[in-house]
Amino acid sequence: MANPDDTQRYRDILHRLAQNGTLDDPEVAARLSTGLEGFLTRWEREVLPFVAAGGAELRFVEGPYGRGKTHFLQALEISAQRAGFITSRVECGMQQKPFGSLAETYRAIADNMSVGVAGRNGGGSGLGGILSAVTADQLTVFQNSARGNPAFRNLVLAYGNRIQAGYPRDPVTQNLRALLHHDSNRRVTFRELFEIADRLGVRLQRPIGKIGKRNAAVWLRSLLALPRQLGFKGLVVLFDETGADLSISSAFGSFGERQQHLANLRNLVDQLATGGTPGCSVVYATTRDLVEIARQDYPALSQRVERREEMSAFALPSRNPRAIWCRLDELTDPAPDVPEFFEELGTKLVALARDAGVVESRLAAERAKSAERARNMSQNLTQSVVREFIKTVASNLIRN
Repeated sequence: MANPDDTQRYRDILHRLAQNGTLDDPEVAARLSTGLEGFLTRWEREVLPFVAAGGAELRFVEGPYGRGKTHFLQALEISAQRAGFITSRVECGMQQKPFGSLAETYRAIADNMSVGVAGRNGGGSGLGGILSAVTADQLTVFQNSARGNPAFRNLVLAYGNRIQAGYPRDPVTQNLRALLHHDSNRRVTFRELFEIADRLGVRLQRPIGKIGKRNAAVWLRSLLALPRQLGFKGLVVLFDETGADLSISSAFGSFGERQQHLANLRNLVDQLATGGTPGCSVVYATTRDLVEIARQDYPALSQRVERREEMSAFALPSRNPRAIWCRLDELTDPAPDVPEFFEELGTKLVALARDAGVVESRLAAERAKSAERARNMSQNLTQSVVREFIKTVASNLIRN
């Protein structure tokens, strides 16, 4: 007999899919992922072991709005978490610009660090939450590690030791957490920090620092390397720039601001390429517009990530799922241009609806339409065809 709580959860999921065509639930995204089995197998067998051994990996995944990039990132997220990695999925857009500065990049990654599926097991509470869950032995291993900025290391140890001592909410611990997260809502001065620590009899190892413009690159490298130094397999960072607006749109900000944004992104690319961030994988899902903007405003970035065969306006890029810049369709088999893709996705939506308690007659009616709808959708040239398909099928399944 089905659990009523699970049935209601899946019913709520169907309603959200009918409304938006997507949702923030990595478990469901992994369940609905279609055509990604081959790539996910390679990801789990090749990429994650390479990163766990101290390697670094970078990938840009391109696709139009509504193609399924968010679902793709969520499938990677839960796969990495199940393999023992810390993940950080960062949303990008006009309202959230994680590459406005390297300090903003640090903050965005730290705030979104997760050891488990966010919202399901308490793992979505950021860097502070990760450190609250580590053991004393893990802190000792980190203390003995050679890499990283000393001021950053002492800050991590000070916060972790306060948690281990059983003081998660005292002023010293909260100030340390604010420094760890580069919290813009809580201003902490070192004078205040050490005065409160002295008053409470807390000994803090010096130097303890905080991120700023001059040390942001070093702190970012230290943050990216931290999970592996704590004994996790590594860190997987997923930048989700999949909405209709780009965080570096040419319609927003000055030319100088866009250049600075692109320069900060290039900084991250270079750190990964030169081995400065062992145990870290970065996947950046975006649209073709990003490389076009970089080509025009900051060629140093486009030259690092753009595939050379795409430089010709007449050349169709060859399929290369291991390229640093690739199209989501290159990673998908079957792809959305064949009916089998939509037939498989439709079958998974029907299975989800069954778990949501949808009556069999409604499921049968949707299955009867599957072949014709899949054929029509595979011939649809609309950019958001996958999202619209999900919305249509989910709406039909929950219709009164």
